Amino acid sequence: MTWVRVRGKDTPASLQWQAKTPRHLLNAHVFHETFKAMTADLPPDTHQDTLADTVRREDPARYMAALFAPPDTRARLLALYAFNAEIARIPRSVSEPVIGEMRLAWARDAAADIFADPPRVRRHPVYEALAGLKDVAGAPAQDALATLIEARNADLGEGAFPDAAERERYIELTAVTVMMMAARLCAPGWQADEDGKAALTAAGRLWGYAGLLHDFARLCAAGRPPVTQSELVQSGASLEALRRGFQPDKAHMAREGLIEAARAAAMQLDASRSALPPEIFPAVGYATLARGQFKTAARRPDPYAYAPAENLLGAQLRLLWASLTGRI
Repeated sequence: MTWVRVRGKDTPASLQWQAKTPRHLLNAHVFHETFKAMTADLPPDTHQDTLADTVRREDPARYMAALFAPPDTRARLLALYAFNAEIARIPRSVSEPVIGEMRLAWARDAAADIFADPPRVRRHPVYEALAGLKDVAGAPAQDALATLIEARNADLGEGAFPDAAERERYIELTAVTVMMMAARLCAPGWQADEDGKAALTAAGRLWGYAGLLHDFARLCAAGRPPVTQSELVQSGASLEALRRGFQPDKAHMAREGLIEAARAAAMQLDASRSALPPEIFPAVGYATLARGQFKTAARRPDPYAYAPAENLLGAQLRLLWASLTGRI
């Protein structure tokens, strides 16, 4: 065996790449464990599903990134992501807005009960797990959880966004808020400076905008196209045409502002990501997958075309590379 000098210690040459890499970024088993976790058969969709199964099914990108965290932190991230998945799917699973409003109100009350004195925890696996976060360092605050729930009311309405500022506000109340919460769970002692806050915001925006692009056809069919009213007017498209999947050329033109917003967020992240500490990678790393999503969507001439699922192996490799290089 050949030995080399690394960090003042004699180290096997075959291990020197590990010695040069920050320990919390490189777990030798991460890729293997991620692959096993992502390719295992999912259990039936029943109340007995674990939180990990729920997140893996509903939010696979965040799930894969969370696997890079230490076990305790990973469990906390999965509890947060399961809560986010629970409220995000409410608007998609109801036939009438009033039913969605009632379910979101129930979620708001259930979250508030956790912070009551004495606390009251609903018999629901998501809220039981959320209650377990209340006293840990970096735990989500009650008002932050309420904000996340209230933001989902926008998913119950119809029509385009009033303007680009309102669309960005929606992204910040959803994708950015989740990322900020997760970052605090990963690094509760981190005091983010302006560059750090800018990087987190940019990563959250990139993920949010890419998500709107990925779901463009579904959102249009639901009567909630992720474009602004002025973008509709300028493109000549109509809400009814978008709902029915007509006028693909005009729909493509209408979403150009959304593509530019995603591109701007990616550029801002490039300029500020060096301010992010390595320990929050499990909270932000999945943003690297959004780059491919929005670029693929931008190249697709038919905005209503089926968006293929993310290639599992490719996503794992991109996450692993991002964790080693810091290039989210």
